[in-house]
Amino acid sequence: MATIKDVACSAGVSIATVSRHIAGESVRRADDIARAIEALNYRPNESARGLRRGRTNLVGVIVPDISNPYFAAVIGGIESVCNAHGLRILIASSAESTDQELDLIGSLAPTVDGFVVVPVAESAASRSALVDAAVPVVLVDRTLGATQVFDQVRIDNARGSRAAARHLLDLGHTRVGVLSGPASALPGRERHDAFVAEFAAAGAPLDPSLVMHGDFTRTHGRNSMRNLLALAEPPTAVFAGNNLIAQGALQELRVREIEVPTHMSFIGFDDLDLAALLTPPLTVVARDTALEGQSAGELIVRRIAEPQRGLITEVLPVELIVRGSTGPAPGQHSLTHPQPTHR
Repeated sequence: MATIKDVACSAGVSIATVSRHIAGESVRRADDIARAIEALNYRPNESARGLRRGRTNLVGVIVPDISNPYFAAVIGGIESVCNAHGLRILIASSAESTDQELDLIGSLAPTVDGFVVVPVAESAASRSALVDAAVPVVLVDRTLGATQVFDQVRIDNARGSRAAARHLLDLGHTRVGVLSGPASALPGRERHDAFVAEFAAAGAPLDPSLVMHGDFTRTHGRNSMRNLLALAEPPTAVFAGNNLIAQGALQELRVREIEVPTHMSFIGFDDLDLAALLTPPLTVVARDTALEGQSAGELIVRRIAEPQRGLITEVLPVELIVRGSTGPAPGQHSLTHPQPTHR
């Protein structure tokens, strides 16, 4: 049996455009869609069509990795606000795949009153699909290109990375490993660029061989740490671009029995649930993930109620929490003595 995706491919349009055509809306290339439906003998889901005729009180929430504790906390914040306003959420994972993200947008568009999305990457196709969905959209943490067409909630990535870099510089570290996330996503790019720029501004540019790019995954963290440790001169400190990268890197250090911070200082971006209970407790750039979700929930509720109002971007603060995983570089004394913030 033909699917809506088959129709979209045949007509050369997005899944969301086909969904809107089926719902009776005016769309581009309507004749091509009609011909594709007839040629493929496609039979739309009548229950989904019925839902689209009025308010469903459903919000679609799409995240790249539902197993990541950060996304779980964000979802919890969204749900708390939506529930308070009589809305329910449908949660879906794109599994870090833009193709799957597009499929989810197209599948959910006929049945939801709005979307809250953490995009996989800055994809023009995803941006177009969300525009075609013709429902309110809020982006969280990441963007879909430089041109703003949706409400956004994100954090001050650059400020957090600069604080992490300054902390390591104050401790005398100049040979620092950087485990960065993907440059195709706003957090990976901003965190990397700000961290590297802070060292350059201090007259201590980082050795390019110590900078590792990859996905926001434990595998990237562990493999990159393994590569750093194989160098003739490993770094004296490491900065991890997110919580999963940090977990993988710390796992490799533990397997190698490398003591933190005696042999290597370590600082991560994003707090971990048990970071304060690790041995030693982990120094991190932290954010209020529940607040990030709540802010996104409030924006989607407002956008559904007031679809014509101006676009909003909220940039939430971050905090450097100094714990026990960072110390002076070997043979160095701390240049300053920041007061630890315990949590």
